[in-house]
Amino acid sequence: MTERQRSGDEAAPSWRQRWGKRWLALLAYVLAVAGLAAVFWHWVRGKSWDDSLSFALTVVLTSVGGQLIARLILWKAGRGDG
Repeated sequence: MTERQRSGDEAAPSWRQRWGKRWLALLAYVLAVAGLAAVFWHWVRGKSWDDSLSFALTVVLTSVGGQLIARLILWKAGRGDG
């Protein structure tokens, strides 16, 4: 990815701002996935809310865990591999 050109007076965002945006994006993603999974499991499948929240937790852990494992694999592989 390329970064936008900054004017001479504009400072680059600090690492805290970058990490803050990443955590907010992760939180939004987790809430969206968990919410959709719980609503689907409760309304479409007709399960209890306890079962729905357990299903949502399973979906979120699988989704986030899979992304972290994929990122780790790509990081270990390096730039020039395959």
